Amino acid sequence: MMIRHWIDLPERSLPPTGECQLWLAWLDEEDPDAWLGYLSEDERLRASRLRSPRSADRFIVGRGILRFILGRYLATRPEALVFEYGPHGKPRLAACWGERLSFNVSHSAGLEVFAIANGFEIGVDIEQVHPVSNLEATASFFLSPEELKELDALPTRRKLERFFELWACKESILKARGYGFASPAKDVLAEFGRLGPEGEWLALLNPAEGFKGALTCLQPHTKE
Repeated sequence: MMIRHWIDLPERSLPPTGECQLWLAWLDEEDPDAWLGYLSEDERLRASRLRSPRSADRFIVGRGILRFILGRYLATRPEALVFEYGPHGKPRLAACWGERLSFNVSHSAGLEVFAIANGFEIGVDIEQVHPVSNLEATASFFLSPEELKELDALPTRRKLERFFELWACKESILKARGYGFASPAKDVLAEFGRLGPEGEWLALLNPAEGFKGALTCLQPHTKE
C-alpha cells in the first residue's frame, strides 16, 4: 500500500504480518522546530554537525517523521523510541521493541520515503533524475556488463532514467541485506517481481515526477 503523505496515517496497530507500507514527505515543506523535540540527543548532535543548514533541517524533519510514524504503529511516544545500528550502519528498532517491525528510509532532493514492514527486512531507495557528467563512465563503475549493454541500446532520452532506476534497485537490495554500498554494486542484479539469490523481491517505485525508486523485500527466513 502506498499513501502519499505521512499526515494521512491514522491511529493504528502494526501493519498485518507480511505487509509493507510506504509513506512520503516533502521535507522542505515542514518546520524543523516542530520535529526537533522527537529526536534523541545523539540525533540532535548529528544534525548540528551537518555543514549545510538545509541538510540539518531535512535530517531533523525526516528523523522526526520516522519517529512519529513508528510511534503511531507502536502506540508509544516518538521520542521514547530507541534505535540500534547494524554492522554497516542500517538502523533498526532496539530489541526492547520486538523484532517484527522493520523500517528503511531514503531521501533525495527534499523528498523522503519511509518503508515499514512487519515480519521481514526491507530496503528502499529513491533518486531524483538529474544530469550526470560522463554518464557512460559513471555507469561502468556501478553496472554489470549486461546492464551496460542494455543501457547503451536505449534512446538517449531514456538512458538517464534507466541509469537511476538501476541505481535505486541496487541500493534498495543492498540496504535490505544490510550491506549498503560496502558490497560491489556491479554484482547486484535487478530481478523484478521474483526471488533473487538471497530471497529478495524487487519492485520499481515512481514516488513523484522526476524521481525513480525501488523497494526490496527479503523473505522472512533470510532475516538475521
